[in-house]
Amino acid sequence: MRGNKTLIFIALFLLFGTVAGYFWWKSRGSGKEVVEATPTEELNRTVDIVVAAQNIGRGNPILVKDNAVIMQPWPEDSLPLAYFDSLEQVDGKFARMEIPRGFPVVSDMLLESGEMLAVSGSSAAWFEAGRVAYAIPMDTQGAVGWAPLPGDHVDVLAAIKLIPVDEEFQSPLPNMFQALPKGGAEESVEFTGGVYGRFEALPNGQDAVIYPSGTGNIPNLVVQMTVQDAIVWHVGTWQEEEVKMPEVSPAETEEGGSMLNEAMQAQTTPPPPAVVVEPIRVDLITLLVTRQDAVVLKYLLEMGADLDLVLRPAGDTATAITEPVWLRYVLDKYQIPDTAPDLPIASTPVRETLELTPLATPTVEE
Repeated sequence: MRGNKTLIFIALFLLFGTVAGYFWWKSRGSGKEVVEATPTEELNRTVDIVVAAQNIGRGNPILVKDNAVIMQPWPEDSLPLAYFDSLEQVDGKFARMEIPRGFPVVSDMLLESGEMLAVSGSSAAWFEAGRVAYAIPMDTQGAVGWAPLPGDHVDVLAAIKLIPVDEEFQSPLPNMFQALPKGGAEESVEFTGGVYGRFEALPNGQDAVIYPSGTGNIPNLVVQMTVQDAIVWHVGTWQEEEVKMPEVSPAETEEGGSMLNEAMQAQTTPPPPAVVVEPIRVDLITLLVTRQDAVVLKYLLEMGADLDLVLRPAGDTATAITEPVWLRYVLDKYQIPDTAPDLPIASTPVRETLELTPLATPTVEE
């Protein structure tokens, strides 16, 4: 009986030893597998792509010289579609949407300058919420030499002329008057009338009526910045008609050929060359503005104000407060005296003032 217990004890000892040895062998084998599963260099491969180095607003140009974008390593397994691998590929393009800092720049985020116009024939593309399109005529000087491009932000300057008026009549001063007779209806008194002036005593003591020297008052010119942060949508007209020469049938060509030959034979001297005259460019600039600003621009155009644009730097959308400028402001600001001194000499122009004047179109004598 005692021998059987000894055999059972030995069997259990061998069993436990075998199990312990098995788990020890498995633990060594598991550790070897963990070491082999560690990431390698191939799993950490990266590719240099173009990334926004700062927040780029919608419509702003992407310029490498302004450090708008940089090259940054990006994990190969998470590369975006249609990424850029050089800064030259995005330099000079415009942002179609807001591009946050540190975000990869892809092709769907960019536009060329001309692509900011209507897309696929739609004239209402690329609008911001709350803005409407309004076109104003501009000349070369008022349009900053045609420097603004679609997507640029501009402000509108307005020059207005103000004249004094009668508050009741709402007519320009001075008023006209008509004197009435003092006597009854039976008295024959001539009516007098004219421009209403004022009575003053002359240096010799004689009373006199002072009248204006001209037909009206000199208007007061005032300049102020009106609409701000307008977006240039388009420069020029949307559709330009092509001038085509009328088609002539062969019969008309034969009939007119004989007449043309007779005219050429009768003409002894060749005609002078045609004079090509290019007038000063006046074109439309379409701005994206708020609805209230569109009403302001309409009123300024209808009242005959002179409008000019000022070009804003990229990314500047803040509202500025400016003072209206007129003669008194200029005199006080730059310390210009309002009375001319009596001097024994006077200035004379050195040269004629440079002015942009339209060229006359030459007429052709028949």
